[in-house]
Amino acid sequence: MTTPEGPNVPEEFPAEASSTESKKSHTGLWIGIGIAVLVVIAVVIAAVSGAFGGGKTAESPSPSAEVSASASASPSVAPSETPTASEAPTAPTRVSVPTDCQAVFTPAFLQKIDGDPNYPLNNPDVGQDSSRDDQIIALTKTLEPRIFCSWGAPSDSGANTTVAAVTESQAATVNARMKAIGATCTEVDGGTRCVLSRVAPETIEQYGMYAGVAESSFTRDGLWISTQQVNFRAEDYLQDSINAIFGS
Repeated sequence: MTTPEGPNVPEEFPAEASSTESKKSHTGLWIGIGIAVLVVIAVVIAAVSGAFGGGKTAESPSPSAEVSASASASPSVAPSETPTASEAPTAPTRVSVPTDCQAVFTPAFLQKIDGDPNYPLNNPDVGQDSSRDDQIIALTKTLEPRIFCSWGAPSDSGANTTVAAVTESQAATVNARMKAIGATCTEVDGGTRCVLSRVAPETIEQYGMYAGVAESSFTRDGLWISTQQVNFRAEDYLQDSINAIFGS
């Protein structure tokens, strides 16, 4: 006797086999995909490793080689020598223009000339120039501060002195002009001294060694001393003012 399910029993086995084969097919597919992914990853890793230092060539020098080549190509710089304090230049000491004629001359000179009626100090009738050169006179009148001192009355004997502040350029102009008019200039006492002497024969008998006109100047440290002597009985008239102002 058969039942309704009897004939269907043999058909169940092929269905199971088909399912098993389908599962095996899917499993093999996933395995193949996995292997392909691993291969791709391996290729990418190999490529990246080769690009970033994996393969060094002659065209790609190492950083250490580049630094070494750069260091050898750069010129060496000699260390600069730092000057010591003793090598530093000393700035000139600036001297102020005296405000009193008593400070323009030494006490020894003042004592010698004091009380001589022929040489009063700063007679108002005496001209205010210590040179006979128009260019020097013009320059003197533009300078400030300055002080003018005179010895004597209007006569054929006396002396004048002007002390003024000057720039280096003005001092150079003074010295150049003194040379141009015939003065002899020398470097002495830390500055430039220029002297021009003219002697009138007719005055020699009266004034002897003091006869004549002497025009002198001295520039130093921003100061200018300009003097003029006419038959004046005083030796080293300019030098006396240099000693008084700058120190002997």
